[in-house]
Amino acid sequence: MRDWKKIAEAEGFAIPPADLERSIPVLDALEAAFRPLVGAIPPEIEPATVFRAAPEEEE
Repeated sequence: MRDWKKIAEAEGFAIPPADLERSIPVLDALEAAFRPLVGAIPPEIEPATVFRAAPEEEE
């Protein structure tokens, strides 16, 4: 597993310690869930480096 505290510190994120402690188990669970799926992604698929959500349409 990744050391989320060190990553946050290295990136310069100003996350309050209590929030960081609360977030770490969630990040660990997400990594555990997604890590096995990475092997199923073919190497020729380009990673998405930017995500732009379409604006919501008004009704």
